[in-house]
Amino acid sequence: MSNSKSDEYVYRVSGSQATPLESVDIATLNLLERQHLQEWVLQQPQLLGDGILIITFEFDQWAIGNGSAPRDRLDVLGLDEEGRLVVAELKRGRHSDSVDLQSLKYAALASRFTETQVATLHMEFVNRNPDTKKMISLEDAQERISSHVTTGLSSETLANTRIVILAEGFTSTVTSTVVWLNEQGVDISLKTFKAYMSDPDIIILTVSQIFPVAGAEDLMAGPLLKHEQKSGKKDLPFTPWGEEDLFLLQTLGFQVPIAILDLASSNPGTWIPSSAAYEKANVDRPGGMGRLAGFGYSVRTRFKRSNAPWTTDWAKGGTQEAYYSVDPETAAAWQRLKTTGAEDAGNE
Repeated sequence: MSNSKSDEYVYRVSGSQATPLESVDIATLNLLERQHLQEWVLQQPQLLGDGILIITFEFDQWAIGNGSAPRDRLDVLGLDEEGRLVVAELKRGRHSDSVDLQSLKYAALASRFTETQVATLHMEFVNRNPDTKKMISLEDAQERISSHVTTGLSSETLANTRIVILAEGFTSTVTSTVVWLNEQGVDISLKTFKAYMSDPDIIILTVSQIFPVAGAEDLMAGPLLKHEQKSGKKDLPFTPWGEEDLFLLQTLGFQVPIAILDLASSNPGTWIPSSAAYEKANVDRPGGMGRLAGFGYSVRTRFKRSNAPWTTDWAKGGTQEAYYSVDPETAAAWQRLKTTGAEDAGNE
């Protein structure tokens, strides 16, 4: 977990020639923590990990029951596709031994966010972006989050906060503490970034996760390690929806999901707007979002999986709403089920 020069090699290649590039400290390039590093993360959330939606940044509106308020500023707050908040600490340079404690404090404070507060912060974040062409409402933000978290948002998942610390390097005290915290069940990751000068005006940035080492468990065989037992919560699998699953969905009468499947299965691969599904289900937008959230809970608990029977994307058709699409296999299974159900009803 050291940050020696041999950790990473970067080359500029031209034909058969490979020229090594030397890493450069961010500070020597006059790049700053808030004006540059933070902006990179806001523009490219995958720097923190896959599937992260930015909720807000530089948040400092904390409140304590006794009336006092911590004067602390959270760098970036994100939301992953499981509905877990992601607290990100961004540090230029090799930072002090307190960064791990600071991130734990923010994770504890952020764990108290409610679903409405998260949606409000995301609405404000989108609307203050100078690239936003049309302001979004709180309902827009709620639906956007709903389309991102396919299995529904809940206070339980929000409270299960993740931590990501991104810096140029870490002291051995920090890395040792983070390994121990991970063994105790705290979901905390360390990522390092390095800058390279390719040409006088071209900077190359690399980002690597140094802990936990991605995929390391696939390379080892042996007893179950303590850190592998750190959480009682099992990761739910991504499981294709078969006819038996879809039959149960239909039997349970999930109104809006049934409308989505009816519309999307008629045109597999095309994108169906949520407004069309709500209209077909005869519900208004808040009611539709509420029903989808309830279905998301059932996806996790009753259907034991992490994925809905459709793919979701935001504003895919040009309007500020969620869009849904199903693959040809799911569409065919749903159509067969609908036909069989109609035939069975006619034979009764």
